[in-house]
Amino acid sequence: MPTTPPDRNAQAYVRAWQRTGDALERERLRELRGMSESESARRFVLLGLGVPLAPLRRDCGLVEQQRIFSRLRTAP
Repeated sequence: MPTTPPDRNAQAYVRAWQRTGDALERERLRELRGMSESESARRFVLLGLGVPLAPLRRDCGLVEQQRIFSRLRTAP
């Protein structure tokens, strides 16, 4: 089955996007390299990929859970 040559406009479009993609990737890497650690952490959280850092707790929550269950047992 013979194949038809791609449209010249389509080829030009693909080449333009390849060049653009390369330029955008270089810009992205330049921006990432210059970013502070706190800024990168902030952006990571904003992406929804990270979990905001919460202050560390001294307990694991077990005591709090037992307190709730105790109240439920003694509730009328």
